[in-house]
Amino acid sequence: MTENSHSGYGGPQAPRSQTAIVRAAQQGDQRALDLLVADYLPLIYNIVGRALGVPADTDDVVQEIMLQMIRDVRKLRDPEAFRSWLVAIAMREVRRHWRLRRSAPPTDGIGGLDEAAQLADPGADFVDLTITVLGLSGQRREAAEATRWLDADDRQLLSLWWMEVAGRLTRSELAAAMKLPMPQAAVRVQRMKAQLDVARAVVRALKAVPRCPEADRVLRGWDGRPTGLWRKRMARHVRTCDMCGGVPVDLVPAERLLADVALVSVPPVLLGLAGWGAAGGAAGGSGAGSAAAAGRAAVRAVRAGRVVTRAARTSGSVSFGKAAVISSVALFTATGTAAYFGLSGQAVPSRAATAAPAAVRSIAQPSATRSAPAASPSPTPKPSPTPSPKAAAPKPAAVTNTRLPVRAAFYYPWYPENFSGAGSHYTPSAGQYSVDVPATVDRQIKDMQYGGLQAGISSWWGPGKREDKRLPLLLSEGAKLGFSWTVYYEEEAYGDPSSTVIRSDLEYLRKYSDQKTWLHIDGKPVIFVYGSGGDGCAMATRWAQANRGEGYYVVLKVFGGYRDCADQPQGWHQYASGLDVQQGYSAILSPGFWKNDAKTPAVPRDLARFRQDATTVATSGDPFQLVVTYNEWGEGTAVESSTDWPSASGHGAYMDILHEVFTAHPR
Repeated sequence: MTENSHSGYGGPQAPRSQTAIVRAAQQGDQRALDLLVADYLPLIYNIVGRALGVPADTDDVVQEIMLQMIRDVRKLRDPEAFRSWLVAIAMREVRRHWRLRRSAPPTDGIGGLDEAAQLADPGADFVDLTITVLGLSGQRREAAEATRWLDADDRQLLSLWWMEVAGRLTRSELAAAMKLPMPQAAVRVQRMKAQLDVARAVVRALKAVPRCPEADRVLRGWDGRPTGLWRKRMARHVRTCDMCGGVPVDLVPAERLLADVALVSVPPVLLGLAGWGAAGGAAGGSGAGSAAAAGRAAVRAVRAGRVVTRAARTSGSVSFGKAAVISSVALFTATGTAAYFGLSGQAVPSRAATAAPAAVRSIAQPSATRSAPAASPSPTPKPSPTPSPKAAAPKPAAVTNTRLPVRAAFYYPWYPENFSGAGSHYTPSAGQYSVDVPATVDRQIKDMQYGGLQAGISSWWGPGKREDKRLPLLLSEGAKLGFSWTVYYEEEAYGDPSSTVIRSDLEYLRKYSDQKTWLHIDGKPVIFVYGSGGDGCAMATRWAQANRGEGYYVVLKVFGGYRDCADQPQGWHQYASGLDVQQGYSAILSPGFWKNDAKTPAVPRDLARFRQDATTVATSGDPFQLVVTYNEWGEGTAVESSTDWPSASGHGAYMDILHEVFTAHPR
């Protein structure tokens, strides 16, 4: 959420930062209270859900937390600390709930069911809700399932750390919520992550087919419930068992897996909480006191619905999954009247449809949107080796296909940082520009379009890296100008990522590749993959395995004997510092090569040769006609305008040649 993401509050000239809204709420502004509830309900719901594990308990605790927020926001001395204050309230309520649970009798009617018994039902815990609603698979699913095996303290810490790696909390807010000094919080996080990795190894060992016979002996007497005792027993076995393989070496770091996982949608039965402030206004009251009264009325209505929902969960006739979604929607219909109309008889618009942010959605319409700025619809559900009930996913938006041949240039979002140090032997005409500036990206896109290119292939090094963070701007500006983007998967050249790691990255990229702006061929999102000189058919096999069910149009870098591999991708390409034609696959050209630390160019520049090479590429008929590169200044392969090759058009001599040749030889 950005500071200016709020709409409809305070008029167009009013300040819209979180601090301003908190101050307004403290002064009794009902709309401000409503915005705070709508904005923070998803965050609190996910923190509490992962800390407690039981959705029924989660709903009750979230209600208490939000009611405390409404009631006590006036007492907050520092409005800038609102989020930290609210999260601290959440963790205090979580710990209080755990204390009450431990002290309660083993059975206490519906409301006092034993937690382990609920967790034994795979459709009753927040982990399964996360997997089902967000459609998690692969190592993301394993990591989510592993959280069941954490002790209560670690689960509480993980609920905060998950939000930290997703960029929704800071480390200082995590430490404050756990009541720990920063150094101690860092140590606790590292210990929790180590326990999580152990739990992930246990989950993988339990799901192995066939399962290790010795593991079966270790598990003799196990009732199927994840507990700390059985985690320790299985962990001891896994560490020493050759068949179980110890802690798997291909485990993707948990922070990479969890950073881009979306918030679980707030259930319909809780969405009425987003109308508290408006309900208070409709009741004719003023100040936070009337809002709290309205909140209590809404909570009473929602709690009445919770009894019905709990009964449904435990009756044996309805499991908490797709069926419960239907019952929750019906329940929301039945109880929503009290939340929106019951206070004054005056209709109040649903915040779920108006002020609530995009993350506040019905469980019946789960979003695969993750935490990055560029949101996208969910991909079509993929087959899973372990079937589980899934809520119906929304259909992906219609993509824009680019017909073959595609003319594109390799692009590097490394600037201004890479202008420093050795930099380049050449100076861009635009100076030491920044690709964080929309005007710069617009200029570059228009430049490539002038050169007859339909797409850019942007260097990509993994989730959360510099190049990944700059991808949303490329896509958004591309959408405005009718230009496509894809990525150049670089990690393959510096190691041999497993098919599991590759699949995880492909799943992550879905939040970008489902967008119209992403380069698509035959309805499939295109991805280019760099490679090393030592690659062979094993590389093609790993990518074929990773792409099963993902549906990407994979274009691998060629290597010796690539045409003879049993596993063939959708396309092949070369990356070199001169003309190269891989007949039937790709044709490339490059202006030259002069690395920033070399005294002389390895491939000198020659405009006449470049024009001849461009003509060869344009008339090749190959499906991918590629320029190496648009702006790799460090290696001296850029065709972007430079003070060394200016032109009257302003695009530079090399872009002028591409414009002339590609116009003369259209696709």
